[in-house]
Amino acid sequence: MRENTPRPSGKTKSRKRRKVFLIVELIILVLVLIVLFFWLKFGKIHFQNVGKVKTNTLSAETVKSLSGYTNFMVFGVDSRSTGTDATQEGRSDVQILVSINNDTKKMRLLSVYRDSFLNTDPMGTNSTPYRKANAAYSLGGEKQALEMMNGNLDLNVSKFVTFDFNAVVDVVDDIGGIEVNVSQAEYDVMKASNHEWNMIPETAKLAGKSPTYLTHPGLQKLNGVQACAYCRIRHCADNKGDLGRAERQRRVLRLVLDKVKKASLSQLNDIIDDILPKISTNFSVTEILSLATSAKSYSMDKSLGFPFTKWIGTIKPWGSIVVPCTLEDNVKELHQRMFDETDYTPSEKVRSISQTIISKTGKNKSSAVDYSSAEVNMK
Repeated sequence: MRENTPRPSGKTKSRKRRKVFLIVELIILVLVLIVLFFWLKFGKIHFQNVGKVKTNTLSAETVKSLSGYTNFMVFGVDSRSTGTDATQEGRSDVQILVSINNDTKKMRLLSVYRDSFLNTDPMGTNSTPYRKANAAYSLGGEKQALEMMNGNLDLNVSKFVTFDFNAVVDVVDDIGGIEVNVSQAEYDVMKASNHEWNMIPETAKLAGKSPTYLTHPGLQKLNGVQACAYCRIRHCADNKGDLGRAERQRRVLRLVLDKVKKASLSQLNDIIDDILPKISTNFSVTEILSLATSAKSYSMDKSLGFPFTKWIGTIKPWGSIVVPCTLEDNVKELHQRMFDETDYTPSEKVRSISQTIISKTGKNKSSAVDYSSAEVNMK
């Protein structure tokens, strides 16, 4: 005989509906809180629309190759400013191309030396565009700096992140400092407050912190002020000048990225609160979240300085400059080392700029000097 299954009463159905409604309400509340959290955080960023960024006429093969990477520029502005618009002032003393392989998540960094002699307005009408690369930012902001990179290096970069140097102080302190192997030459600059080129006093003053000087060379933990001053050193006994400074900048960036990937939630929250008000970008919130969610899977692959083959010295009226020997050859090497493009053929624009640089400086392929071990005087 078949047993009759009791039907749920109206009260039971009502209780189940209330539970479902309660769960839905909780989900909606959580989503609202998440949106509110990100709105409050990202509301601190200075989002800047720079419009359409121009590029050279690139081959279909090059466009396809570059599309396999997420590329953006990082500009560090040495504004000597404590105002809220610090990222809008000064020249870009940090010019780093960040390239992330979309498949492998490997990250490559390329510092373009600030004293590189390039066409700073390749897409514009400036009558005297040939000068130090970092002048592009002060002349036309991020848009002109991006177009300088594209025009001289055959890139199609349209995204950027600009930070004031005070952001370095905050993020390094938030992650508990970074371990750096300080050379004797670097230590000699950073150990005394009265050294002409010691950046610790000025960096501490701008950051509103007390200066602490180094007591010995070698491996040691640097706090935010020390790390920021370290990557701003240009003049010291190793005489590497702009090349040495760019190396230090990339070293600090690598060390910070490594520690941020391992940071706790509270540390990440502190970093977000401290750094976001000090940056400017044209990334959308969606793009930032996409990069952030993949951050732990990124790994450092290469860290390079551009130009690779060069001549360094003083030429009037430009002063101390880094001359690519030649730009055309350096762009070939850049695309091979950064994007694995073999037998790259630079665009007509790059070839033209390269010839103009040779004409203006008198430096060609045979002028290149190997600076890997030689001393470079950039004073």
